Amino acid sequence: MHARGVWFAGPREVEVRDEEVRPPGEHEVLIETAVSLISAGTEMLLYRGEIPTAEELALDRPGRAGTFPFPVKYGYQVVGRVAATGPAAVYEVGTPVFAVHPHQDRFVLDARPGVNNGSSLVYPVPADLPLERAAFTNLYGVALNAMLDAPARIGDCVVVSGLGLVGLFLAQLARVTAGRLILVDPVGARRDAAAATGADAVVPPEAAAEAIADLSGGRGADLYFEASGAPPALQAAINGTGQDGTVVVVSYYGTRRVELMLAPEFHYRRIRVLSTQAGRISPELTPRWSMPRRVAVAMDRLRGLDLDLISHRFDLADAARAYETVDRPDGDVRGVLLTYG
Repeated sequence: MHARGVWFAGPREVEVRDEEVRPPGEHEVLIETAVSLISAGTEMLLYRGEIPTAEELALDRPGRAGTFPFPVKYGYQVVGRVAATGPAAVYEVGTPVFAVHPHQDRFVLDARPGVNNGSSLVYPVPADLPLERAAFTNLYGVALNAMLDAPARIGDCVVVSGLGLVGLFLAQLARVTAGRLILVDPVGARRDAAAATGADAVVPPEAAAEAIADLSGGRGADLYFEASGAPPALQAAINGTGQDGTVVVVSYYGTRRVELMLAPEFHYRRIRVLSTQAGRISPELTPRWSMPRRVAVAMDRLRGLDLDLISHRFDLADAARAYETVDRPDGDVRGVLLTYG
């Protein structure tokens, strides 16, 4: 069976290659893709050639292929419908699903729950959740995982730096309990879009220190999420966090160097710097939280989310142009979807 998939042939070099797809095996399903979402995080680091080691790509996982550093086929957020099933598959033909797979118009995956180290490769999409909105399930899960690692307590002064999709989702989650919410981004269009979260201040980086001092009563942030991926932003996060506060590093910097001045703020304020990584749930929570539960919560939150998430749509054949769009350092770029008409 013929298929087309996105490959990274070299730094900033995208190709749509022909593939052959076999029929589904006993527990497998054949999925025909409707839309897939380009991630501005790890996926774009790979696109630019900024991934330091092969282990981070987990190329042995289903659907991924190639040789580090290039060429590789990589991605993890596809939405479509089940087109055929193996005799023991748990899904019926026609079921809308979210799949952990690179960008490809049709492919086969094992549909058994927990088949991928306790998580699944295929998740059902509720009937009342539009397929385009379901494509954001993974990125919402990144934000949700960060909030589970470092919850915003009632009355906290919370800062979110970086108003891409994950930053927007973090802001929406923090707004539920934060006493004061401050959002930071250098791009005016992103700040305009983020105003819909109801934040108390949405400011460029040069105005962040004053906004934090004003809205925290001079105490500094209680909780500061660094989701911009810009190395200098981590220094600003440490500087803006108050006594015994927490900085949560959501971004992955890849090969980019992060240089920090740790005195005096980090040491004298006893600031905690926490790494959050979406591939794992905190061990403290695993008795009650699992990947399927996180996916279900993300889909439920996406259903009622009143934010404009999609800025661009490109046909699969125009994938190279789609990645060039995400790679722009400024401008109104939020969710960039590949479509499979």
